[in-house]
Amino acid sequence: MRKPLNIGLVGYGLNGVQQKSELEYNPLLKGDTKLIVGYDPDNLAQERLKKLENVKVANSFEDLLDTSNLEAILISSPPQYHADQAVTALESGLHVFSEIPMAIKSEELERIVDAEETSGKFYQLGENYCYIPEILYAGFLTSTKKIGTTVYAESEYLHDVTYRWREGSYGDANTTRIDSWYQLFDPLMYAHTIGPAQVAMGGLEDPMPFIEVVSYANDLGDFGERPICYPAKAFQVALFKTESGAIAKCANAYIIAREPPRLSIQVVGALGTYECHQIGKPGYLFLAEDHKVSLSHHRKGKKSKIDSKILSKLTPPVSGDHFGGDVRVLKDWLLSIKNGKKPVLSAKVGANFCMAGIIASKSARSNGKSLNIKTFTD
Repeated sequence: MRKPLNIGLVGYGLNGVQQKSELEYNPLLKGDTKLIVGYDPDNLAQERLKKLENVKVANSFEDLLDTSNLEAILISSPPQYHADQAVTALESGLHVFSEIPMAIKSEELERIVDAEETSGKFYQLGENYCYIPEILYAGFLTSTKKIGTTVYAESEYLHDVTYRWREGSYGDANTTRIDSWYQLFDPLMYAHTIGPAQVAMGGLEDPMPFIEVVSYANDLGDFGERPICYPAKAFQVALFKTESGAIAKCANAYIIAREPPRLSIQVVGALGTYECHQIGKPGYLFLAEDHKVSLSHHRKGKKSKIDSKILSKLTPPVSGDHFGGDVRVLKDWLLSIKNGKKPVLSAKVGANFCMAGIIASKSARSNGKSLNIKTFTD
């Protein structure tokens, strides 16, 4: 049995604490890793780190990298630091697991891809939504051609996160506004729709990259003349095209009058359709009966309810946040290191997710100009 992987944690806020908890207590991950060092420049986070037994509290990111016997790091710092920290760690001979987004500039994506290739180490983008059972089921249907050639997909993540800009993480328009890293990029750059859409269209092992985009964004939905997330946009939607000609619609919101948050997936193939209008609730699979059409012009076929029992046959349920997605994406990374094989969401795959979001933002800022998207392939 392999000894636990010695890891370092970069950032000990909400995501960092959650990752540590999953790694230490989830039955699927327990014993796989050993946290030996942590770093966070925030004073309160440092105090929390100091309470951990046998964990070095680094004085800087460089100090963390200099830790003896360190093998890998998990990056949970604000997104503007992800690229530099990932590249430096890879070049230092460490494996990297990074929270989303991978980076917020296109040139930073290329740096990470190059660093992973030259280092020989494994990078995994922590896009946990790609590992949600409904997304995995959609990808299974397309990768096995059970619904035929992929034609179209929809993915939505409509989540009001204005608490991120309110003192104490709650309140109304009169509560003091605070700065947040969400201000640095438009909603689609947050990746929670693009990655799942690409997986739904091609499968987890072969997500379908986007090559072209037309996108729009607006500042509506908030109090006052401009949104609390300014200069980022409040709502964004985009139409993406793939190399095969299939089309995807992705929509993200920072501000939306909806409860609960909407996370949905739909994929349409030449032979059928799978749609789940709210992740965590039953969806439906329609399989057409050849090309028979009824007198009322309705396509003949069979409609099936896809509930948790059916999903569990393909994706065994695991405990953990985001419908087990957090645990699955971490386990995939750890197994890749153990087996010497690139993880599913390696640097190039992650770059395809995030590049699409970056270019979609440019399209929206150009009033819907059609733009090409650079893709990364092996």
